[in-house]
Amino acid sequence: MTPLQVFIGTESELHVVGSALRRFAEELGAPAVGAYHVTCSDELERECEEAFQRWFAQAALPDLKPHRPAPFRSVNLGARYEWGAIRVAEEHYATPASRKTFKLLVVKINSHVAVRPTPEGPKYGLLDRYGCESAGCGALTGLFEGSSLPAVVELRRLFRSGDEDRMAALADPNVVDPHCRALLAAVTCARLQAHRAVLDIQEYQPVTPTVYLVLPCVTLNRTGADTELVVGQYGIDHTEDIAKVKYRGLGDDPADYRVNHDDRDRLSIEDEQWSGTASEG
Repeated sequence: MTPLQVFIGTESELHVVGSALRRFAEELGAPAVGAYHVTCSDELERECEEAFQRWFAQAALPDLKPHRPAPFRSVNLGARYEWGAIRVAEEHYATPASRKTFKLLVVKINSHVAVRPTPEGPKYGLLDRYGCESAGCGALTGLFEGSSLPAVVELRRLFRSGDEDRMAALADPNVVDPHCRALLAAVTCARLQAHRAVLDIQEYQPVTPTVYLVLPCVTLNRTGADTELVVGQYGIDHTEDIAKVKYRGLGDDPADYRVNHDDRDRLSIEDEQWSGTASEG
């Protein structure tokens, strides 16, 4: 996991993360590689989807059709991990080669947030969409606007999981800067969705021995080229009967997040769990 650790909590170009994933797969030397990508339905996420395909899937995955490798995908409101999806994805990539040794299955979960520059600094959550001001991500914005969409109800329940009221922290201007609320909601969402995927992995016995890399990320939808922030990384060794899990990265409490921008307005985030050094749990 070391080659990817340097990206945690720091904004990077989309191709940089995809290329690092490809190198990781090559260095690990798995005889079989699979991928599962979770994104929001928002059309803003096309760049993210295409970058993962171009810089990772195209080089690392087996051909589904001649010269057409492809990741397993979930595309839904809010980039929600669908319980049971990893079980289907794992079975798809359980190739004959992986039965003899193991396979690598990369699970990348991208929540997203719009960002636009202002004289006062970056502002998150709104963009000009087809000539009108629009939310991005709309599902996460709906968390705070009383939306009753089933997807938003599910997200709201997840944000209050583990007896933690993350919604209250995000809504309190004394805890979270309102200009960063949409950003930190997206970070929290990606982290929680990844944890949900890991719980599913732990409850499931793979068809063939598997090493999972679960990568929660946030796409930053910009007027120019999109970028992304890696929230953390789970490494799960399920080559034996019991899955062994390690995590490095940000926690899931938005009240702990510290947001920084450099002189080019590039984003970095840290908290008590992650400040650029390895943490495991």
